[in-house]
Amino acid sequence: MEIYVQSRGSSPDFEYCWQPEVPPQLSSISSLIQSESPSVVLARFEEKLILLTTGLESCEKKDFRDRPIRHSIFWRCNDNSSGETQIRAIAVQALREQLSDQVDKYISLGGQNGFEASFSELKKLSDSFLSEIESQDLPVDLEAPKIGKNSPKLKEYLAYQLQHYSLPKGYKFIVVATGIKAEDSLEKAGAWRSLSNLVKSKDWRNSSKGEVRQPNFLRAAIAIVAAIVVVALILLVVLLHPFSPKPEVTPSPSQGMTPSEPEVEVNPEQVDQTSSIRDLTSLEKGLQSLEKDLTPSVK
Repeated sequence: MEIYVQSRGSSPDFEYCWQPEVPPQLSSISSLIQSESPSVVLARFEEKLILLTTGLESCEKKDFRDRPIRHSIFWRCNDNSSGETQIRAIAVQALREQLSDQVDKYISLGGQNGFEASFSELKKLSDSFLSEIESQDLPVDLEAPKIGKNSPKLKEYLAYQLQHYSLPKGYKFIVVATGIKAEDSLEKAGAWRSLSNLVKSKDWRNSSKGEVRQPNFLRAAIAIVAAIVVVALILLVVLLHPFSPKPEVTPSPSQGMTPSEPEVEVNPEQVDQTSSIRDLTSLEKGLQSLEKDLTPSVK
């Protein structure tokens, strides 16, 4: 599991920054929340599960203006059963506001950036709660996206669902719980569960603008029915237009049914004699014409 920590030092020389670096996909997630308030985002990116928890206030650490220092933690792990169990365990603790004190124990003031984090200890935060995480299949009636007010009642209800049921499939954003965030922005994100202080509904309601996802079994049933319809159409076409041999074409009378005249055999010697006679006749006429031209006319 990869862990990234944001905090700051008590001196004005140290602003909020991330260690060891700015986490990947942070900009796509942070735009959905009010990062100053306690927020929880659970999402899927590139076959990875991502959990962002922000606004984890320290009870003891203050900045130079005597304001509580707020920590943010970014967890990133493989999208498999083991990684999902760990991420869900941490998300449940965050929704129940049990994470701040635990995180603060492993972040100390000092160092090059004003604070130092014990990454090895932060990775163990889920261990104490893993035994309470179950992996039941999510009921069909819970698969649709819902939105509600960021109240203790709905946060506890959501924590209970994450504790007992596997994460829903087909969602990029799974959980978005934050302070001041417009209701329309959360609906457009289409998360499985969205909570905000600006949502008017005190109970869960269906997300009207989020992408509606069909339950898994219904999607499979639709695919099977579509395949059956395609096969039925193919069989219908074959039955209506069977493959049959082309009929024989009966020749018409004009194509040789009328008896033809017997061919007359031509003698080559007879053809030559005829040609010679024709040539002599032409020569004789030519001589007669020449004789007339040579004879002087009588005036």
